[in-house]
Amino acid sequence: NRMPMFIACGVLVILIVVVALVVCFMCPTTTTSKKPIPISGPKDCTIWGDPHVMTFDGAYPNFYGQGEYWIVKTKEVSIQGRYLATPSTNGLAATHQIVIGGSFMLGNKLQVGPMENGQITCNDQPFLVSFPGQGMCGAEVYYNNMGIVVDNAMSKLDKHIVHMSDHTLGSHVEIFRWANHINARITMTPREGETVDGSCGNFNQNPSDDTTEAILARMGGKIPLEQLLFNHVAEVPADVPQKTIAECEQSKRLSAVTTCKASAPGITGVLLDSCIFDVCFAGDQYAAQGGLMMKG
Repeated sequence: NRMPMFIACGVLVILIVVVALVVCFMCPTTTTSKKPIPISGPKDCTIWGDPHVMTFDGAYPNFYGQGEYWIVKTKEVSIQGRYLATPSTNGLAATHQIVIGGSFMLGNKLQVGPMENGQITCNDQPFLVSFPGQGMCGAEVYYNNMGIVVDNAMSKLDKHIVHMSDHTLGSHVEIFRWANHINARITMTPREGETVDGSCGNFNQNPSDDTTEAILARMGGKIPLEQLLFNHVAEVPADVPQKTIAECEQSKRLSAVTTCKASAPGITGVLLDSCIFDVCFAGDQYAAQGGLMMKG
């Protein structure tokens, strides 16, 4: 009589174990991390000229000072720009280098400079030295001539474009290498609970708080040394007073207004002032940038 009872008990134990395993398998786990939820579709931030910016929210701040500044700063994405004067802009600052880092790069750092006095590096080593090319630097990076320029003034020149994408974050960076400066288009998807700021704005769907003054106040001006992704701070003249549109001689200013309106019919407000500034201090060829800004 003991043997059947022993078998019955064994079967009962097995059934209990099976039921427990099924219940545990069906229970939702509490350790799975949730991906940030997108709150809208992807948007572009473009950087061109000396340097002008169209933020993610559609504002148009300008950054005429030299030095290193945050372009995009989030918990996972770090994009910094170095703005320096160039001969072609008559001493006005332009974007000279961009460096990309942050946790989404898995500890890697991609840096891109202009064609004549810069290079492409990955972790401070020469990278993509042949054209076209591709390689890994925390993410897949492509170097080719495929893309639409962000500056109409450069549309007839040969294109050398660095592309980098992260599909998890819904981001894509295009860096256009010109002779003495670079332009960029940064595409990102805003996500729930994510804090974004920098020259590209705070991505809160409110362009009114993306003025130059508001961005500099939030970000604290130039990047502190302890946050710098560049290996060193650029040597720039200290305390150089920034030019203002009021310093443009009257006859030259009137001529600039005519040139800008001819290049971009309907241009007004801050866009017109930016165009006038460029033409006054850099030359008539920069009026084409007004057309770009109107397209934005």
